[in-house]
Amino acid sequence: MAAGRACGGKILRRKVLVVPTPAKEQVVKELNEVFQRAKSAVLADYQGIDAETITTMRAKMREQSVEFRVIKNTLARQAAKNTPFEVLDADWKGPVSIVVSFDDPVGPAKAIAECAKGQAEKTPKVLCGVVEGKKINPEQVKALADLPSREALIAMMLATMQGPTTNFVGVFHSLLRKLVGTLDAIREKKGGS
Repeated sequence: MAAGRACGGKILRRKVLVVPTPAKEQVVKELNEVFQRAKSAVLADYQGIDAETITTMRAKMREQSVEFRVIKNTLARQAAKNTPFEVLDADWKGPVSIVVSFDDPVGPAKAIAECAKGQAEKTPKVLCGVVEGKKINPEQVKALADLPSREALIAMMLATMQGPTTNFVGVFHSLLRKLVGTLDAIREKKGGS
């Protein structure tokens, strides 16, 4: 940052050294660790949402193992360096919150969609997201939110895998029944002749 003063028609410039406070350094360090561990996140504009609603959203998201944070953009940019979140460098503008998940890649998208379905007058507006180090747009975040839950996907996969097995057992049982029927017919024929 430069500061200047006029001196005889010329502006003299001098450098002003900005020293980060220990508290800010701690926040950057903590955020960097969050960004290193997170599987996914969604950036959202929280402007116009009152503090009570944000507190309620935080509590609901915590129940879903998702973390909601409001952070300073400059600190977020510094913390994102050398992490998968570095792709968001240009997106840290204005009143931005971040919804982070350490376990479920679709957790943040689902958490914000769940808030939108709630009774709150105003909900965060999705700006973009990050999943496994790849930046995604608001439409892709919505598509993630519309995916079935992990449990539902596993159930679908198991049902799909169980179908051929059940069919195989049915066919095998039918063939076995025919074989037994054929052997009974041969036994009767030999015993009856």
